[in-house]
Amino acid sequence: MADWKEQYLQLWKKLTKRQRYTIIGVAILLMAGILGWSYWYGSKPDMVPLFTNMETKDAGEVAAKLKESKIQYEVQESKQGTTILVPSKNVHNARLELATQGLPRGQKGFEIFDDSKLGVTEFQNKINYLQALQGELTRTIEQIDGVEKVRVHIVLPEDSLYKKNEKPATASIMLRLKPEKQLSKKEIKGIVNLTAHSIQGLTPENITIVDETGKILNDPDEDEDKGLGNKTMTQLDMTHKVQDRMQKNVQTLLDQALGAGRAFVRVNVELDFDQRQTDKQTFTPVVDDSGIIRSQQDTNETYSGTSTNPGGPAGVQSNIPGYVAQTNNANANYEKKESTKNYEINEEKQKVVASPGSIRRLNIAVLVNDDLSRAQQDSILRSVSSAAGIVPDRGDTVSVESLPFSTEAADRKAAEEQAAKDRADRIFYMQLAAILLVLALAAGGVWMYRRKKQLAQEAVEEAQRQEEMEKQRFESERAAAVEAGEIDKEELTPEEQQQLTERQAVEDLIKTKPAEVAMLIKTWLSED
Repeated sequence: MADWKEQYLQLWKKLTKRQRYTIIGVAILLMAGILGWSYWYGSKPDMVPLFTNMETKDAGEVAAKLKESKIQYEVQESKQGTTILVPSKNVHNARLELATQGLPRGQKGFEIFDDSKLGVTEFQNKINYLQALQGELTRTIEQIDGVEKVRVHIVLPEDSLYKKNEKPATASIMLRLKPEKQLSKKEIKGIVNLTAHSIQGLTPENITIVDETGKILNDPDEDEDKGLGNKTMTQLDMTHKVQDRMQKNVQTLLDQALGAGRAFVRVNVELDFDQRQTDKQTFTPVVDDSGIIRSQQDTNETYSGTSTNPGGPAGVQSNIPGYVAQTNNANANYEKKESTKNYEINEEKQKVVASPGSIRRLNIAVLVNDDLSRAQQDSILRSVSSAAGIVPDRGDTVSVESLPFSTEAADRKAAEEQAAKDRADRIFYMQLAAILLVLALAAGGVWMYRRKKQLAQEAVEEAQRQEEMEKQRFESERAAAVEAGEIDKEELTPEEQQQLTERQAVEDLIKTKPAEVAMLIKTWLSED
């Protein structure tokens, strides 16, 4: 820190007086600008939105009322509409005061008739009714999530004496969606039905919904084309799935029987997507009185009595009426039975609905290697026909052809696979070597760091040991010099003087009282 200060001082001393004054002036102006901006920004009132996305007419009326009330305001124009900002302390009072005056007016519904006056013409009533319908629809549609603003235009039909001259009601709706929002098909259909059921004589076909870019959201032609395209794609997908599944099953069968790469299968399936309904009515005849009797009529006639003997000889007596001849009577019995039976007609009705997706025609082509015999090819033909469910009456065909297979593609594929495997192995070994190298470098770095730290510790310990030995040697030499009297007492340190004094006291004690000193030493030795 001191170095930086010193450098700054040296740099300041190198500047000329004019440069110093310039720097001081710029600093003062900058500080004054910061203080002035802070004061201006701090004294500026906190402006918050009073009303957002208003119509231009409503915004003008609100601004005029705020100006009369001497309330500061700001106007911001945007694509969505006009926004008016007021100080946060005045926002609630301003809203209440403007609400009592009916501002902002916005889209009014049927409450527009609350202000009806005397003398209003029928034409004005129609205009008010139309505005009320548009306002009610606007407020209702704006409740949908994702819709930011709505504009509704309605054209009501005019009464006519002739039905053919009447024109239907129409409606157009422009939607402004919220950012990153889109309406689903169900929501658009709901808006169409809501509008159609809100206006008498309005049908969904006469309603147009557009967004802010002019794109029609309820275009029926687009939906029909899209539905047709989706249906066509569904049929193609279904055909491909059936074809792939059947081809996979036959290919698997041949690969398991002949080995991989010895047979190739291609399947062409034609599906029937026509939906047909068949009504069938069958009458079964009654055989051997078996059936339900609908009606029966029995007739019995019997007669018993006498009568003339029928017949007789030829001649006048038997052929001329009224001629009295000889009477020849005989007994007669007569019986007649008739039975008429009406049976119910045996009737059978069937209603068959053929679901789409059935196989109309199936064609299978099988290519095998030329090393297979004709008997093997016939066996393959029968097996494939049974596995795929070939129906000759339907026009299905199966062909088995033998050709010499080229091994170039297989060899090239095998070589590519081997090269890819070798490349993958080289990459793996290189990655492994890189990892081992990184681990080795890390281990070497750790070992070198520890070795360096150990050597530094040993160097410090060796320096301390040398210093200690040097100190001991110096102390020994000095002690010897002090003991020899080579050093004056004035040059001795306080410790050395104390040690010298204690040593002289001990020597004097040994000289004056040797017996007591010897006894004391014996006592110390015995205690040890």
